[in-house]
Amino acid sequence: MQTAPGTVPSIAGRTPIACINCANAKTGCDKAVPCSRCAEKNLPCEARFARRSGKASMRSASLSGAAPTQRNSRSPTTTNRLAPKEPVPAPAPAPAQTPIMAAGSPLETQPIQGSPQKVQTPVYTMQGLNFGNTPFNTSPGESVRGMDTFMCLNDEDMLSADTSYQDLMMWNQYPSELEMYPNTMTGKIDVPFMEMAGSYSSSDALASASMHTSISIPHTGSTSISSQADFERPFKIVEASGLMSGEPMMPEFEVVIAAEAAWPLARCNRPIFSGACPRTAIVHLENLEQHSRYESTWQLLDSNIDSSDIDYKNQISVVPFSSSTRDRILAITQSFLHTALETHRGGMKAWDKGSPHGNFNFLVLPPSKVLEYFLRSYVRSLAPYYTLINGGSLDPNELMLNNQASTLLLLLMIATGATSVQTSEARCLTAGLTETCRISLFNIIEKDVELSADPVVLRCALLFTILGAWSGDAWHMNIAMGQRGMYLSMLKHAGMLEPSLPMTISTDPSNIELQWRTWQQQESKNRRLVYNWVMVDQELSLFHDTAPILSITELQTPMPGMECLWLAKDSTEWLAALQQTNSATGWLSPNSLEVRPLTPSLCDLFQDMLHDNISRHYDQLSPLQLKLLLHPLQSLLCHLRQVLSCFSDFFGARRGSRTVTKASTMLRLEEVQSLLQKWYELCAVHAKADPTCPVTRANLVLYHLISLNAVTSFPEIERLARREVFDGSSRELGVRYKRCIHQPEEVLIHCGQVIRLVSSMPREGRPHWWSTAIYRAALILWVESLSRTDQNSQRMEKGPMFAIDAVMPDDRSVISYLWNGEGVPVLTKGDRHVELLPDEVLNHCISLLEQGVASRVSDGIKRKLQALSRNWSTPLT
Repeated sequence: MQTAPGTVPSIAGRTPIACINCANAKTGCDKAVPCSRCAEKNLPCEARFARRSGKASMRSASLSGAAPTQRNSRSPTTTNRLAPKEPVPAPAPAPAQTPIMAAGSPLETQPIQGSPQKVQTPVYTMQGLNFGNTPFNTSPGESVRGMDTFMCLNDEDMLSADTSYQDLMMWNQYPSELEMYPNTMTGKIDVPFMEMAGSYSSSDALASASMHTSISIPHTGSTSISSQADFERPFKIVEASGLMSGEPMMPEFEVVIAAEAAWPLARCNRPIFSGACPRTAIVHLENLEQHSRYESTWQLLDSNIDSSDIDYKNQISVVPFSSSTRDRILAITQSFLHTALETHRGGMKAWDKGSPHGNFNFLVLPPSKVLEYFLRSYVRSLAPYYTLINGGSLDPNELMLNNQASTLLLLLMIATGATSVQTSEARCLTAGLTETCRISLFNIIEKDVELSADPVVLRCALLFTILGAWSGDAWHMNIAMGQRGMYLSMLKHAGMLEPSLPMTISTDPSNIELQWRTWQQQESKNRRLVYNWVMVDQELSLFHDTAPILSITELQTPMPGMECLWLAKDSTEWLAALQQTNSATGWLSPNSLEVRPLTPSLCDLFQDMLHDNISRHYDQLSPLQLKLLLHPLQSLLCHLRQVLSCFSDFFGARRGSRTVTKASTMLRLEEVQSLLQKWYELCAVHAKADPTCPVTRANLVLYHLISLNAVTSFPEIERLARREVFDGSSRELGVRYKRCIHQPEEVLIHCGQVIRLVSSMPREGRPHWWSTAIYRAALILWVESLSRTDQNSQRMEKGPMFAIDAVMPDDRSVISYLWNGEGVPVLTKGDRHVELLPDEVLNHCISLLEQGVASRVSDGIKRKLQALSRNWSTPLT
């Protein structure tokens, strides 16, 4: 049925009424899309329809429903989407075989063509469930064209008067029919679940999927699965197989895989940018919303998680939930989720009310013992690296003070712990809670700006930044990186970076309890919180190849005290530890009545390092203090590398009287490298005393990655991997190689140490960035091995083979290779050696990624490395 240009057709027999903007302004509306008033004021125009159906419109709808459905991209037929219907099983024809595109193939998009012929969508069968054609679905080719045109919102043809607005508003590209999804751990069909796509490419995802998208949602313009599982949609079954070793990967949303090209890191393949990136936030929210409709959703987690207590080395225990605490969490989380869904859906919320489950008023969270397991997982994976839990225990009942900020903090802890659980349900909970808490956190600060200086709110911001930056979801990664600067500014404006006077503590036992509580509050607010932000700032800047936001001169507040004081369970234990540490350091006053614990600020400590006074002023630096010292060292190195990248590779005949030269900058770079070597000598003391300390291992990985930045240009390496301005010739490769790697021998040793240290970490409890560390080492080794295949730059290496990922830095073979060039570097894989060849290096690093706990970011890096291997499969000319 053709509709008049510039008007909104009746949907399901409903009569169009004034748009939302005109209704709010109480002005007249011509009911066109966009209407004349919205077009004049450049406002987003959203159509509305009357609740009652007119007789004429119902007759028109019945006539149009009897006619055969014909898809037309210029004037699509309107269909009844507002009235949900029960899914009707399709007849059981023979399952259709559809080709599966290769993983990681380039994203191909085309503009919409005029009047495509209707394509018969094949029926897919899975364990007795059939899904066939519906009037709302398009062929795979049409899906790609529609996606491309939809992202170009300024396309005149797309928004012409001949286009049916309602069809755009309800446009399907990604599936949400979930009952057919088999549980990955049991193979049984469980509750409806949305993790559907396996290990394949973004182009395959776009070519075979279906989604709901609205061009009028104000918050995101998001990609939505619409929360309605009542419509039949074609469902593509793709086996989720491992990349190399055959180990199955976690099934994943196709839209999430398609958005991986928009990550702010790991950009070894052709990137896309935010304007063309699918919005995944609403997908995660509606996924969690659907889980909240079924009481049996979390039974798999309940049955597979051991609720027994786990003995952690850091001795941090988790107190069980009380029934009242869980009820308060449930009530507040429900309001958070509804707020987030309303924010993303905007004016689209009303049309979901016709669903049997629309506007649900209940929320199902995992059982208490599962939530406790997630908190223990949080303690194991995050607490060793970011020390925010005091007293040696995490008590959710005490943390829940019946206010929103405390609930947000607890939910973010649960979401962080769920990232370490390899089930689709846990992954759904993590992504949904992350987006829910992000919106609620922003709303809390907007409603009361004074809360921007609240320590609990800033702790929530810290956990969201960590969780979002390493989520593997492009939406959360980009937002976390963007809001990091805002939260650091809040920290600065709250005065938390300023110096503070040391606290005078009396040893009188009558008031020791009060003094312990006061010390805990000061330590948590002004020290632990600030320097945890410093560590996050350093890590994110390192892996995103940007300069840290905080400067060393701003960090004047004292650094955290001894861990034994922070983890003391009561005031008596705290006082005993305080007297013992102060007696050893000579800080105990002569009359033994007052103790003045004093730690230097990071600025003071770095000044002592520059003046070589650390050995005189400090007996031994703690692993936490050593990690904080990496922040100013990396900042110095980052700025010098940026200056060096501005110098040309070729010197002109007239150099002139330049104040800053490449040689002078290289000299300053060598000074920073000498400071890094001094840092390594300080850290080696801890590494020999406690080789299994997780903080020391992480510190050494960060040290080797920072040292690699001194002898490589990682942004240039990623540009070469993307083949930017590269003609494919061996000559061009030689020129680009010199820009990428400056000292090959030292580069190989640092990469080998990164792999050795990460592989030695326990499978569970690795830092969030471990897979990105493997990625950086893999890409640098790949460029080095790529240069070795060039016959014009063959290296005449001689001597015995030595495994760069199995020897210590002070090994004799390493010293001989660095000083004399003797030895043949290789990698190890079990009992065999891996030569430094491009494909061998990438395959080996992919297998290393499979040895850790699977997460969205590690799975995405596997796909990126596999795509890189295919993109460079053609030999050089």
